[in-house]
Amino acid sequence: LSLHDALPISPTTAPAPPSPATGSVLDGLDPDQHAAAVAPGPLLIIAGPGTGKTRTLTYRIAHQILDHGSPAGSFLAITFTRRAAQEMRDRLAVLCPSQNDEPTVTTFHGLGLRILREHHAGVGLPAQFAVADEATRLAAATELTGSDRDARKLLAAVPEDPDASQALRQHLAARDLVDFDSLVEIPAALLSENLALAAGLRARWPRVSVDEYQDIDPVQYTLLRAIAGDGTGLTAIGDPDQSIYGFRGADVGIFARFAADFSGATTVELSRNYRSAPAIVTAALQAIAPTTLVPARKAQPANHAAAQAPGQDPAVTLHEAPDEHAEAAWIAATIDQLLGGASFHSLDSGRADGHAHGKLGLADIAVLYRTDAQATSLGQALTRAGLPYQKRSHDLLARRAGVPDIIREMRLETPARLDTPASLDTPASLDTPASGDALQQLRAAVQALAAARGERDATVVDIRAAGELLTPLARRCGPDLDRFRTELSLGAEPDALDPRAEAITLLTLHAAKGLEFDVVFLAGCEKGLLPLRLPGSAETNEGDVAEERRLLFVALTRARAKLLLSCAARRTRYGSDQAAGRSPFLSAIDPKLFGPPTPSRPRKPADRQLRLL
Repeated sequence: LSLHDALPISPTTAPAPPSPATGSVLDGLDPDQHAAAVAPGPLLIIAGPGTGKTRTLTYRIAHQILDHGSPAGSFLAITFTRRAAQEMRDRLAVLCPSQNDEPTVTTFHGLGLRILREHHAGVGLPAQFAVADEATRLAAATELTGSDRDARKLLAAVPEDPDASQALRQHLAARDLVDFDSLVEIPAALLSENLALAAGLRARWPRVSVDEYQDIDPVQYTLLRAIAGDGTGLTAIGDPDQSIYGFRGADVGIFARFAADFSGATTVELSRNYRSAPAIVTAALQAIAPTTLVPARKAQPANHAAAQAPGQDPAVTLHEAPDEHAEAAWIAATIDQLLGGASFHSLDSGRADGHAHGKLGLADIAVLYRTDAQATSLGQALTRAGLPYQKRSHDLLARRAGVPDIIREMRLETPARLDTPASLDTPASLDTPASGDALQQLRAAVQALAAARGERDATVVDIRAAGELLTPLARRCGPDLDRFRTELSLGAEPDALDPRAEAITLLTLHAAKGLEFDVVFLAGCEKGLLPLRLPGSAETNEGDVAEERRLLFVALTRARAKLLLSCAARRTRYGSDQAAGRSPFLSAIDPKLFGPPTPSRPRKPADRQLRLL
C-alpha cells in the first residue's frame, strides 16, 4: 500500500447478495466476509469501518474449528484492548460451545505476561514476579534519582531514552518487578535469542490472528514474527486508514509490507459498511480521500435502516459557534432535544417537545473531542442541563490522575500480589455482586483520601473522578483483588466504560477507536485542533497531518445514524483567546452533506409547550 490521491470517492449502496445455505458456520456471511473466512494464510484482511471485522475474524476461527476439526487450543488471537478480547471470547463461546479446549484470546501485553509467567527463569525473574503499577514505578524512579521531581523527569524520558528505560527496568527487576512496557519488550528479546522456545510456541499456537494490525509497533512485530514464523497460519486484519497511534510508536508501514514479509500472502478487502447511514459513509470517505492508504478505496453502505427519509433532519450536520462555551451549550441543548427532553425544565423551556422520548437513550450518545482540555466546558454544559455522563481518554487506567493514590491507599490494607495467567483471560462478569472486596476497598480508599486531604484540596476532585472510573472494574472483579490490580496495570481507560451506565459518553478521539454509537457529536472540528497544533511547535509535518486526518476518519465512522460536527470561531487555549474556525480537513467534504446551518433553536411559544400534568 502507498500514499496516493484517491479523489473523487463516492460510496454506492450495494446490499450483499444472500449466501446459499450450506450447513457451515459461515452461512450468513456476505461474499467478502466469506472469502476472508476461507482464504488460506498468510492472510491480510483490509476491513473498513463497520464492515464486520470482529465477526469475520471470529467466524474464520470457528470455521477452522467446527468445519475442519482444528483443535480450539491451537488458536491464538491477539487484540489491542481487553474489551475487544472479551468480545471475541464471548462470540467464540457462542459459536463453539462444546469444545474441550478454547482459543487463547488476549492482548499483546497479556500474551507477554503469559510468556514471562511460564518462562520467568529465562529472564532472571522469580515465579511470583509482579507488574509494577504507576505508584511503584514512581517509587522506584525516586530511589534511582533521589527526589520526586527528578523521578518524574526520568519517567517522562523513558519512552524516548533507552538508557533511562534500561536503568528503570534493571532497578525494577532487582525488586522482582516488571513494568508495563517491558511485558512485550522482554518476551520479544527472549524469543529472538531462544529459538527453541519460539519453535515451541509456534507448535502450541500454529494459527495466529492479529486484530488492528495497522496499530502494531516494531517490538510487538518482533514478538509476533517469533510466534508466527513464516506466516502460514497467520491472519492479520485491520485498516491502514485507521492507524492513529504513531505517537505511541505504531508503524503503519508494517501493514503495508505484509505481502513482502510473508511469501504467498492473500489479501481480501471488506467494504460493505453495516454501521453508518449512507451520508455518514460518504462524508468519511471524502474526509480520508486526500491521504488514504487503501488504493481505490470504496465503501458500500448497507445500513438502509439509517438512511435519511424525506423530511428528516440530515444525518450529518455542521454547527459553527462563537466560542467553546456556546458550542458546549449547543451540544447539550441538541442532546436534550434528541432525547425528547431529559428533564421537566427542558420541556417547560421549550428546548424539547417530548415527542422523541424513549426512542434514544443517554448511552446511545457520545461526544468526541481531540484533547482532554475540551472536556471541561462540555462537561459543565451537560451538568447544567442535568445530563449525566462518563468521561474517558485513551491513557492507561493506572496513569489516570488520582488512580496511583487510590492504589497506594488500597495497598495499605492488603499486600499486593499478582494474577495468574488464567485469571488474565477469564471472562469478566458484569453481574458480580456490588459487595465484592475490590469495590469495598476502592470506596474505602477514596473516602480515606478525601478525608485526609480535605474536600477543598484540588486533588480530591481527581481522586473522586478516579474512583468513579474504577468502580465498574472493581464491581466486575468482586473479591478477586489480584485480578483487579492486574487489569488495572494492563487496561486502558475505554476498558473501564460501563456499558450499563445510562449516561452520555465523553471520549477523546483516540479513546473512541473500536466503539460506536447511534449519535456522535464531534466537537472542535477547527484549526489548531484538527490537525492538532501545539503552541510554539514547528509546522506540522506531512506524516503527522496524515495521521490527524486518519483520526478524523475514525471519529466520523463511530456514528450509526446521526453525526453532528461543531467548531468555534474563537477558543481559549493555553490561557489565551485565539481565533479558530473550521478545520481545513472539512474542505474535503461536500458542503451539501451538512444540510442547512444549525443555529441555536429559539424558545418555543408558550402555547406549544407540553403539559406536565
